[in-house]
Amino acid sequence: MNRRSQQSKPTFIALLLVMALGACTVINEHKAPPSDWPNLEVVIEEHGFWMTQEKCGRSVAEVALIGPALGCAWINFDEMKCRIYLWLNSVLEHELLHCKGYDHYVSNALADYWNEWKKENK
Repeated sequence: MNRRSQQSKPTFIALLLVMALGACTVINEHKAPPSDWPNLEVVIEEHGFWMTQEKCGRSVAEVALIGPALGCAWINFDEMKCRIYLWLNSVLEHELLHCKGYDHYVSNALADYWNEWKKENK
């Protein structure tokens, strides 16, 4: 390894770490759920790495480019269930918030899904 590549490697790793920490900040901030969010039955499934990626809809390319899913929550209002798929238990609390209707700070996906479901199922 030449001297230049030795110097750039720590800089590259530091840059990746800063980007990852920034993403965690956004992902871990949540909006309050809609006031009429239903109480959903929670089902938790623990899986290995690749099965979690499959259940959470993460392709091999996405895993390589943006990183693996540590877990995810899938909500089904027809069944009034929230299914959590976990690879690492450290994200369980985060996924439980989604089951309670908390959206990521930069998203309205859960609130929008709930409002659409209500319109279609009056």
